Amino acid sequence: MLACLLSLSLETSAQAYSDIDTAAERVEQKVIEWRRQIHQHPELSNREVKTAALVADHLLSLGLDVTTEVGVHGVVAVLKGGQPGDKVIALRADMDANAVKEMQTLPFKSTRIDETWPEGAVPVMHACGHDGHTAMLMGAAEVLAAMREQIPGTVKFIFQGAEEGPPGDEEGGGSMMVREGALENPKPNMVFAIHLAPSPNNAVGYAKGNALANSYKLSIKIAGAGTHGSAPWAGKDPMPVGAEIISALAQIYRQVPANEALTLSIGKVIDEGRFNIIGSNLTLVGTLRVLNNDLLQDIKMRVERIASNIAEAHGQTAEVVWEQFVPAVYNDPEWVMRMLPTLERVVGATNVFEGPPSLGYDDASEFINPVGGLYIGLGAQDSEFGGPAGIRPIEGGKGIYYNHSPHFYINEEVLVTGVRLHVNTVFDFLNGKI
Repeated sequence: MLACLLSLSLETSAQAYSDIDTAAERVEQKVIEWRRQIHQHPELSNREVKTAALVADHLLSLGLDVTTEVGVHGVVAVLKGGQPGDKVIALRADMDANAVKEMQTLPFKSTRIDETWPEGAVPVMHACGHDGHTAMLMGAAEVLAAMREQIPGTVKFIFQGAEEGPPGDEEGGGSMMVREGALENPKPNMVFAIHLAPSPNNAVGYAKGNALANSYKLSIKIAGAGTHGSAPWAGKDPMPVGAEIISALAQIYRQVPANEALTLSIGKVIDEGRFNIIGSNLTLVGTLRVLNNDLLQDIKMRVERIASNIAEAHGQTAEVVWEQFVPAVYNDPEWVMRMLPTLERVVGATNVFEGPPSLGYDDASEFINPVGGLYIGLGAQDSEFGGPAGIRPIEGGKGIYYNHSPHFYINEEVLVTGVRLHVNTVFDFLNGKI
């Protein structure tokens, strides 16, 4: 009798998985069209007005309970299944674009310039795959809404803005959505997130433990004294101080054990001067990434010591301002092991791989870390495994371009795989298979 019940259960599951695949294929073209629409009309952090409206309108059309303007322009929707069940799973995607000029030659490429950006007019591009993330989750919502009567439990959809970080003094992103209740009413028991990556098409990568780094935005504000460019001795030039600080920061890695992963990059220098004017103030703006939670405060102390001491040596001052902290994405090894059968079934065991942690960041951590779950990468470029970097371009393909590159691209045939991963994860979790 038990064998018969087990056989029936397996047959039922097999049919359900087949139905999921069929439903995903039906929405594939819609997902591609959504992705192209979002890609052609990208919006920067805290400005995702049209993207959020597209998402909200679609979710409302599916009969979901939708809340908008969560954490500025975030959208949260709830789907209650038709079968008894207390479990809640949340699926998360990000919606914002990057201040990057697109160099790809696509019929739907972005030519947008944001004239209202606080840091000045900038080109805008989806250079990190968020257009695909949003479209995949919209497709998953449509598939799951059609399966509503077969779902035992609740599904929560979280569409987040400002993952790339809000500008200036603005608030936004995952932490703001959490503060405004994105993880409440109902509170999920698991959160699942996908990020498109330059790894091979349809390959799923994961890392155990801290999968992505802790991150800070830092500003080093150097105060000197302005003067004429022909008489630097009459003032205190902050420019050499900034140059020395940048060089010294690049040596911090020599002060910690070699097996500790960290990086500190200065990406912007703000000066008040002119070709013949030495400005009074200089600001260095950059990012700190540290994988080891226990090392974070130590590195911050070293940055502050370097900046302060170099400035003092020149008779100036330097203040380090730390902003926009994003905690590391933590993939609990237990959650990884629970999820592996689902991942392997969807993309095939040979397409699931454990990779090293990354010094990238993603504030999906604000959702995953408090309740548990998994963050994975989904390969979407013409690459293959091999070579010193772990992946190499396929001969005759479009090449490998990492996230935030002006040449970044995704192969749209992987989007349906993202839909299948979302929906299969929901089905397995709510049915007690994860």
